[in-house]
Amino acid sequence: MSALQKEAIQMINGLSDDNLSYLIDFIKRFMLPENISSTYSQSDEKKQAFYEMEAMKPNLSAYFPSDFDPEKEYMEAIEKKYGNIG
Repeated sequence: MSALQKEAIQMINGLSDDNLSYLIDFIKRFMLPENISSTYSQSDEKKQAFYEMEAMKPNLSAYFPSDFDPEKEYMEAIEKKYGNIG
């Protein structure tokens, strides 16, 4: 057993049950199988794409006419698709 392993064991022996439970959960997440960990990295890519899209929102108004009203457009589309339900 290496000195690093001995040090880790000593540290683990000093943990409370709650902290030991937390450590075990952390280790399980850290040691995910390859196929699951790649899913998380894809999720991170999707999050990054979402944040980039959110950052672009303020600049999008330049692509619409100055009198553009999204609420009005939405209501007109609903009326066209579904008619007057209420």
